[in-house]
Amino acid sequence: MSDFNTTLGFEDCWSNPRSGRSVRSPASGNFSTGRTGRDEQEDASPRKKSAGFSSSNGAGRSEAQVASISAADKARLSRVVRGAPEVMVKVSKPAKMDKHGNPIRVNRQTEGTRVAAHFDYISRNGRLELETSLGDVLTGKAATAALYAEWMQNHDEDRANGLASDRTRITTSIVFSMPGNTNASAVKDAVRALAQQEFGGRHDYVMALHTDTKHPHVHLTVRTVGNDGVKLNLRKADLQHLRDTFAAKLRQCGIEAESTPRSARGVTRRGERTPVYKIRQRGEAVAVDKAKQREVQRDVADHGGLLPDRPWDTAIVARRNRVMTTYSAAAAILAQSPNPDDRALARATEQFAAGLTDVTTERTTLARELAVEQSATRNKPGPARLGDRASKREQGAAKGAPDRDDGPGRER
Repeated sequence: MSDFNTTLGFEDCWSNPRSGRSVRSPASGNFSTGRTGRDEQEDASPRKKSAGFSSSNGAGRSEAQVASISAADKARLSRVVRGAPEVMVKVSKPAKMDKHGNPIRVNRQTEGTRVAAHFDYISRNGRLELETSLGDVLTGKAATAALYAEWMQNHDEDRANGLASDRTRITTSIVFSMPGNTNASAVKDAVRALAQQEFGGRHDYVMALHTDTKHPHVHLTVRTVGNDGVKLNLRKADLQHLRDTFAAKLRQCGIEAESTPRSARGVTRRGERTPVYKIRQRGEAVAVDKAKQREVQRDVADHGGLLPDRPWDTAIVARRNRVMTTYSAAAAILAQSPNPDDRALARATEQFAAGLTDVTTERTTLARELAVEQSATRNKPGPARLGDRASKREQGAAKGAPDRDDGPGRER
C-alpha cells in the first residue's frame, strides 16, 4: 500500500463546538458556523480524521499514512504554546433595570436616553475623540450631540418606514480589549480595519479609544438597523469571527495576539460579566456569589456530601482530552521533522499539553471550600461542658491535685 500525506487538523483545539447549522448575518459580514464543503469532505475522510495517528492515544504511527502540519497551523500553535495575549471582544448588553431597581421598558424614549448616555460615556463627556464610519473625527460635546441627533433622526425614519419598531435597539455596542502593555494606537488601528471590513458601507458606526483603565480598549458602537434595512444580530459564532478578525488585524499591526477558545488554553471558567466585575472592583459583595454557594451547599447536602456531576462536567473532560490528544499528535509529528525549529516547537507543545490536566470548575472549587469550612467547624473546640469539668476534677483528685472548686472562700 502506498503512503499518502494528510494534514493534522486542530478543530478540537481552536474551534468552538459547532451545531452544524449555518448562522447567516448579512449585516455583520455573513458569518457562518458551518464548515466549507472542502472541510466537510476532509472530515468525512478517514485519512483526515486519523491524521496518521491511532485514535486510542494519538501517538501511534501508521505505516500507510504520513501526517503533516500546515504552516499556518504551526504559526498558530507556536503562538498558543508561547502564551500569546488573547483578544477580548464583548457585546455590552443594555441595562434591564434603572438605578432604582425598576425594569426599563424598551421604547423610543428610553432608547434615546440610553444612547445619549452611552455617547457621553465613550466620549468621556466630549473630552475624547469619536471616529465615525466616514472617517470623520469628532471632538467636544457639541459634535457628540450633533451625531446623536443624526442617529435619532435616522432611527425615526426607520420606524416610519417599518424597518424598526419601538422595541428596536438603536445601537449595538462592542468592546475590543487587549492587555495593558499593548500599544493603544495599534489596538485602535486594528479595530478601525475590522470595522471597515465587517460593517463599512452597511452600518453607521462610531468608535472611541479608552486608555484610562488597566487595558486599552475600543468602544465600537454600531447602528443596529443597516443602510439596507437589515438588523445587526450578533450571535456566538459572530463573536468568535470578530475575535479571529481582531487578532488577525492586530498581527498585521505588529502586535502578537490570539483568539483561541478557553479549552485550548486549559481554562475552564468563563470570564466575569462586566457588571459583576465592576461591583467586585468597588469592593462590594456580589449577590451571585452567595447564590452559587447556596446551590453547591444544596447539591452536596442532597447527594450525601458529594458534589454531583453535571452534563457539562463530562463535556469539559471529554473536550480537554481531545485537545490534549491533538496537541500530543502535533508534537509527535513535529518531533520527526528535520527542521530544528519544528523539533523545538514539539518540545514546547509537549510541555504545554502536560499542563492542561486541570479541569477544576467553579462549582468544584466552591465544594472544596465548603468541605474545608465544615471540617474547620467540626474541629473547632467548643465551650467546656459540665461533664467535662467534672471529669477533669476526678482526674486531678486521683493525681493528688487540689480541687480548685473546693478552695477556701468559695461557695458550693
